[in-house]
Amino acid sequence: MIPCFDNNRLDDLLQSCVQCGLCLPHCATYLATGSETQSPRGRLVLLGDVVHGKAVLTPSIREAFDLCLGCRACETACPSGIEPALLEAARTMARSVMAPPSVVGLRLRPESLPWLSRAGALGEMCLRILGGRSWRRRFADGALAPLARLIGTRPVSPQPSGELIRRLDGLTGLKTERDSLYAAPAPTTTATLFRGCVNGTLLSGTQSRLVELLSAGGVALEVPDHQTCCGALEAHGGDPAAAEVRRRRNSEALRGSVVKTGTLIVEAAGCGLELKASATVDPEHVVDAVVLLDQLVLPPRRRLELTVVVHDPCHARHGQGIVDEPRRLLAGIPALRIVEPEEADVCCGSGGGYALAHPELSASMGLRKARLLAASGADLVVTANPGCLGQVRDALATDGSDLEILPLTDLLWYACLS
Repeated sequence: MIPCFDNNRLDDLLQSCVQCGLCLPHCATYLATGSETQSPRGRLVLLGDVVHGKAVLTPSIREAFDLCLGCRACETACPSGIEPALLEAARTMARSVMAPPSVVGLRLRPESLPWLSRAGALGEMCLRILGGRSWRRRFADGALAPLARLIGTRPVSPQPSGELIRRLDGLTGLKTERDSLYAAPAPTTTATLFRGCVNGTLLSGTQSRLVELLSAGGVALEVPDHQTCCGALEAHGGDPAAAEVRRRRNSEALRGSVVKTGTLIVEAAGCGLELKASATVDPEHVVDAVVLLDQLVLPPRRRLELTVVVHDPCHARHGQGIVDEPRRLLAGIPALRIVEPEEADVCCGSGGGYALAHPELSASMGLRKARLLAASGADLVVTANPGCLGQVRDALATDGSDLEILPLTDLLWYACLS
């Protein structure tokens, strides 16, 4: 039996799938493998067989459940309104009897991210020395593959704003001179910032620029102490007890501030979805940073002769319906052109710890996504999720592409405040 579902409700949910197959072209694992068991339709059939005693949870069935990315693209495509919690519960059931994702035997925990932030660049340099410019391909297999995957897919953005300006000046042909800093208006509202384990460590420069943008839009921030990871990393890794500990800790750290401000700003779409689903705070108060920025009156954007393609994080697009907001923000930049890639709604294969648990399959999905983004003819890829940032950056580099990817926040900051 699957926790959280009684027999009658479970049967009703399983029968709501009419086997139409409309989910298939939107499922990244099906597109990568061509296997029916790696599709939402196939997984639901297997789940029904296990629940009704027609099959046992064999290694092959566990793998079928475990390989689900949890991207929720099938939810968006499904005309019957299939319940996404079904596949999530199947994944949890499978992972409860499997070893959690690890790197050379060490479990990846949020507490290890500061180490990755400090040592990632050094590790990449060492791998480059050992494997040359094509080190990603050279270490795609073998003993060093998990470590190379961890280092290669780590989210990276310019930490000093000067570095970001130099990179974007190179793309736009502009010569930015910051003679004076923008004078932010007096605050008109307050909000609480959820720092996040990845954004607060690996992408601290981008987070600082988000704070500047919010200030320019009249938002004063509270950043409560004692925050921790939202719990998604461990929940998806098959350790719900550890995830619940983090949820309780965050609830204690955040609740008072959020009740006062009425808004909890979240940068990572996966964190936002987790915080809403787990009711760590009132879900009505959880707001994605991109959604809030779209609602603010920001300083006038300067003219950027640039073609940009948006990579939508699955937990934003499918989990929270955030699609138009990033495009409206970009459309407000004079001369900037937005292009759409093929398979825009298909997952890049990041999936939190998925890239470590299933490096080969994840890498193949990343390459497919990178090539479609490059084929769009864009000068730059922007995204609003750290996992996608690292995955697509790694895939573009593996494929030998010169196309860059940056957080959407960084491009908006460059347009408004540099």
